[in-house]
Amino acid sequence: MSDGLLDDATLAKVEEVLQSACGLTLASSLRRSLEPALSRAALARNMSEAAFLRQLLIREPTAVEAFIEHAVIGETYFFRHPEHLRSLASRARQHQGGPFQVWSAGCASGEEPYSIAMALMAAGLGNGGRFRVLATDVSGRALLRAKAAVYSPWSLRRIEPDLEKRFLVPQPSAPGQDGQHTVAPEVVRTVDFRRHNLATDAVPSMGFHAIFCRNVLIYFTPELVRAVLSRLVSALAPGGLLFVSPAEVPLTNGMGLETLDVEGTPVLRLPLEPSWALVENASAAALRRETPVPGSLRLEPRAVTPVPGSLRVEPRRPPSGSMPAFTPRMSRPAPAPEAPRAPAPTPAARAAQDAGLLTRALEAAHAGHFEEAEALAREAARALSPEAYLLLAMVAESRNDLDAAVEAVRKALYLEPQLALGHATLVALYSRLDRREDAERARQNALRALDGLDDEHPLRGVEMMTAGGLRQALAPRSSQMGWQGAR
Repeated sequence: MSDGLLDDATLAKVEEVLQSACGLTLASSLRRSLEPALSRAALARNMSEAAFLRQLLIREPTAVEAFIEHAVIGETYFFRHPEHLRSLASRARQHQGGPFQVWSAGCASGEEPYSIAMALMAAGLGNGGRFRVLATDVSGRALLRAKAAVYSPWSLRRIEPDLEKRFLVPQPSAPGQDGQHTVAPEVVRTVDFRRHNLATDAVPSMGFHAIFCRNVLIYFTPELVRAVLSRLVSALAPGGLLFVSPAEVPLTNGMGLETLDVEGTPVLRLPLEPSWALVENASAAALRRETPVPGSLRLEPRAVTPVPGSLRVEPRRPPSGSMPAFTPRMSRPAPAPEAPRAPAPTPAARAAQDAGLLTRALEAAHAGHFEEAEALAREAARALSPEAYLLLAMVAESRNDLDAAVEAVRKALYLEPQLALGHATLVALYSRLDRREDAERARQNALRALDGLDDEHPLRGVEMMTAGGLRQALAPRSSQMGWQGAR
């Protein structure tokens, strides 16, 4: 990005364009990521950045669409939040009648809807058109990737080997390159992709038995959140499930939904009867509460959680002990003035540069370009960024180099000992290395790092998570075998 092209006032106007087009509101720490997005969009259209910016600010439709394609980045992977998929499979097995209909809203590059289809097929619903998955996103570029159904090891970093072997087909790769996988045709056939803007479009259909809309609402304004949730709830069939991320559950207060406890994670359900009918018929409501919920789900009274005013991550401040700029002492008359030097970058400019490097590194990793991702992350790590080391750990783990991943996380924790997501990452790595005592020690360290933080508090790291969401993920659970739980 050319120096000075996006000052704070211009950046605010660019974000306003993005918000009006698709509802996206970025946390203050992420706003500078719009600069590399603008550069990529201008390059894609063979325009100078200044010319593209002029078109964007007058809201020329093709410029706005191109900018959305490069500004909306969905970080996802296969079988994220597997407890949601276990709950979905349990509900689908109880379903009677026509096909079980699922909507993946904000599907990004397709890992989520394909994971939904794989989970339902693994649960025995794979034959005879017993389910359909509708997957939508605002980004046409993301939908093209989803329809191609080709994924790098980065997207497969959490899928279990038996599911990978059953539903993904390895592709030949050149020596020294990381191999990619294609989703099996029988899975692809069950998913329909469609472009849809959650902020402005009507729901694509009605009567869904489950809707997934995870890590999307946190980027909307409170007013837009209510409008989008109202449309999602209206699209659910009675008894239908709504899956949002743990950070987004408080945003659903007052929407008339019940809460199911699924392995310590809340899942929302539209009541079988409207709330007014339950009030008028208290005895019937009591009878329903006494009836066990099918599967392992437990119906809990909905506790109203205050809706947070903002779930935005604040920009990281420079360390208080930063070394001051060196100023030479003048013991004799000053020499002749030198040629003017370029001004040193301000802390805000350095932070913006670091954020841009991390954004580019994440994009490269997501595309399977691990050497590029590693190089960008290492460059960002020169600024002593714990997030950069966490990203290096994720890249190493995707290559199955678990020792290198552990070492990278340790460097992140050296820089920020209270980095809860760093300790939590060690839990997963030590578990894979069968170092159970170390994994438990890391779990306790992560919980201590969360002490005193509200559940809605956003945590520092590469991926969005709240303190409450991490507490739930770290909670002790019964022994499980595979994503489907104990069998």
